[in-house]
Amino acid sequence: MKSFGARIDDTIRNFSSRMVRQSVGRKAAIFSLSVLAALVIGAAFLLVLKVNPLTAYYYLLIRPFGSFNSIGEMSIKLVPILLVGVGVSFTFSAKLSNLGGEGQMCLGAIGMTIVGTSALGTSLGGWSIPLGMLAAALFGAVWAGIAGFVKTCFHASEIITTLLLNYIAVQFLSYCVYYPLRDPGGNIPQSAKVAAVLPKLFSGSRMNAGILIALAAVVIYAVVIRRTSFGYRLRVLGGSVPAAEFSGIRRGKYYLLAMMLSGVFSGIAGAVEVAGTQTRLLEGLAGSYGFDGVVAALLGMLHPVGVAAASVLLAVLNAGAETMQVKTGVSSLFVNVLEALIVLFILLGMSYASEDKKPRAKEGAK
Repeated sequence: MKSFGARIDDTIRNFSSRMVRQSVGRKAAIFSLSVLAALVIGAAFLLVLKVNPLTAYYYLLIRPFGSFNSIGEMSIKLVPILLVGVGVSFTFSAKLSNLGGEGQMCLGAIGMTIVGTSALGTSLGGWSIPLGMLAAALFGAVWAGIAGFVKTCFHASEIITTLLLNYIAVQFLSYCVYYPLRDPGGNIPQSAKVAAVLPKLFSGSRMNAGILIALAAVVIYAVVIRRTSFGYRLRVLGGSVPAAEFSGIRRGKYYLLAMMLSGVFSGIAGAVEVAGTQTRLLEGLAGSYGFDGVVAALLGMLHPVGVAAASVLLAVLNAGAETMQVKTGVSSLFVNVLEALIVLFILLGMSYASEDKKPRAKEGAK
């Protein structure tokens, strides 16, 4: 009898395989209908709370676009979600799971901070940013590679290992801001400011060059997964592991590479959070971005445009949640309910689409 962890593992693997096989049009329809259904049910909850759904949804979905400054605030939430979502999409494409985006972000942030606060980083000035990004990508890749190595060599569930690695990474980040990376001139647990920060794109807005990095990541994902032999092999693994092995694709090798590549993007997300938004290493820096990235990959159904659209939706929800709470009294946790409903309807839609594709048994067949 399978353990609970093994059953979760099989569920996510089957879902990843279904996403790979669906057409773009069907994915778009499932995404749109799932969001609409979630909003309708959410409206029913709001009515029970005696809150006008139109008013609540205005502050939640429309108000984040109400001013240039609010768009900038939404963009800084979008960047880490999109980067983690792109990274997770590589693993899902290979019928593999990576729930360790939070931990990989923490390691990437630490890598960026080490470079940005060092004497070398100070002497390099603006050139410390690409060097810090490289360090962050390496740290994230190594951290995700641990789970990939254990999966390849010992067949351990990557869901369990990546989740456990999250806790280790979060505690390690706390250790860093309290001890080795703590600002010697400060009284609170945080690092000194990094030597250089990502430039702001517009005056009067916190939108920075991180958004360009995130958009570049989407393009890289689209090219790699659709136009390279590496991406093709990942998609073959996602479609059918026996078929991939029959054609000579080494499952362990590509599992490890997919995990490490996913860690690269999550690590860069941590670097952007340090060099673009916070300017220093702080506790809780990764927030819920790791799991939001997983949701973005699921909602986007592994399509580059879909992942970007889902990331925008999640960023809007996160940006509008606090305003909605202040203006209507509805808790910002209502956003978690909407996200859960959307994922639920995505799962139902993918299951229905897969059943619909199965050949119907002929009448009278035994």
